[in-house]
Amino acid sequence: MTNIVELRDISKVVTEPNGQTRHLFEDLNFHLSESERSVALIGRSGSGKSSLLRILAGLDVSYQGQYLHRDRTLLPKPDTMADYRRKNIGMVTQRYDLIDDFTVLRNVKMAIPGHKEADTIARQALAAVGLEGFDRKRISKLSGGESQRVAIARAIVKEPSLVLADEPTGALDEKTETEVLELFKTLGSAGARFVIATHSARVAEFCDRRLIIEGNRLVQVP
Repeated sequence: MTNIVELRDISKVVTEPNGQTRHLFEDLNFHLSESERSVALIGRSGSGKSSLLRILAGLDVSYQGQYLHRDRTLLPKPDTMADYRRKNIGMVTQRYDLIDDFTVLRNVKMAIPGHKEADTIARQALAAVGLEGFDRKRISKLSGGESQRVAIARAIVKEPSLVLADEPTGALDEKTETEVLELFKTLGSAGARFVIATHSARVAEFCDRRLIIEGNRLVQVP
């Protein structure tokens, strides 16, 4: 079965604040297959979860190894990966990364600049995350859960192959976390695929597969 995304033998060296270098990843391998809706990345703080998401997003190209999308190798060049990210990747963060003074609709439309039917498509994405009728509301007037739903709508509006979520429920209470997980489940049933970096045991348990970063590599959690 074809993998949506695959990393082969990824190695990355980072420089610490004291000037010393260390291997963050060494011969790390990862894949997300067509049959999986979600994979959780877990591990202690500083283990490299966010760094791995940045590689998957094409934001970090300073590594050794091979990146494949649907069996096609992508060269780790900024322009190549920026084009790939624009066409294939949606991103959700703990901070939402929304513009408070903009309306909900305008925030979502930012992911599809210049699209002739941007308003219609953005409203469809908002309806998919349960925010139908929120078009003209300002981000500054929304709750944390509503803001995260807007961020998710923005991530899925271009129908990406993959949604990368970095601690997507980290700033939410348990009730709202449950609502977001139910939303992910619904979107997964509709075809969305997620890689989620998380400290939350509930979020990890929700995912089809769980991987932990240990010894600079990924190890599957039973």
